[in-house]
Amino acid sequence: ATIVPRCFYFVELDQEMPPDFNDRILNIKTSEAIEADAKKPWKGLKFNGKIESRFLFRTALAKSILPFALYNPDLVVLPVLIETDHSSSKTIKLLESDELRREGYLNAARWFKNVENIWDINKTEKSKNMTSNGRLDFQRGLTEQNLDAPYLVLYNSSAKDANSVVVKREEIDLEFFVESKNYWIGAYNLNEAYYLTAILNSSKPNKLIKDFQTRGLFGARDIHKKILDIYFPRYDDTNETHRQLAESGREAHQKAKEYLEKNPPQKELSATRLGRLRIEIKKHLAKEMQAIDKITTKIMR
Repeated sequence: ATIVPRCFYFVELDQEMPPDFNDRILNIKTSEAIEADAKKPWKGLKFNGKIESRFLFRTALAKSILPFALYNPDLVVLPVLIETDHSSSKTIKLLESDELRREGYLNAARWFKNVENIWDINKTEKSKNMTSNGRLDFQRGLTEQNLDAPYLVLYNSSAKDANSVVVKREEIDLEFFVESKNYWIGAYNLNEAYYLTAILNSSKPNKLIKDFQTRGLFGARDIHKKILDIYFPRYDDTNETHRQLAESGREAHQKAKEYLEKNPPQKELSATRLGRLRIEIKKHLAKEMQAIDKITTKIMR
């Protein structure tokens, strides 16, 4: 989902953290963390107000995607209702402010009416025919996400190397949407998810794409779909080697989580600090990475 302009949607609580997010009205404001990357005409725009908690969700920008770890996923406010049908499948309903008002969500209606007005005033020539919701759901990147898959495999779109993590929906305090800075697949088999992240984090495919990556002042950059051009076999639960790789991926996730708990970043993750943290995590996982690289090299011959 192209959750932009970020000043509309990326928020932080303007009050103490509640014990839960169930059926509450909360005070929110534009997140301070997004200001550094904001561009004109959106730079400097800040919003505050109240919101019904059902319109709060989590997402992750590239800075949250670490090798085998998800760090501090962002809080976002979105004009969507999630509906569940008779088979427990979830659908995403995107609403305009007038529709929110008719549904009785007066705080959300006020917030998103303001969004719609500010968007119409400041939108660029390129987006002149788009509403704010049209931009948010560009190419249905928001409303066609799979909220039923219990696991997500994410990797970053931009960096020297791919960094990948398994997101377990049950471990996130709010419904999670994938932002356009990352690529994703929904998984129903946890071992398959661990298998995929192990491959994406390994050395072999990241080395193979180097000749085809765009380059900047500091070398290779931008992963996008290049790493998916590298062949690797579909996960097979009956294949012992695949299960070993999945187990190594599981162990790496556990160890990376423990490392972050003991060594949380002390400052906001700039590009330099983010790159350094990713390297430090892989160094900490040296034993696991060695096992992963060995198996990955074997299955990708």
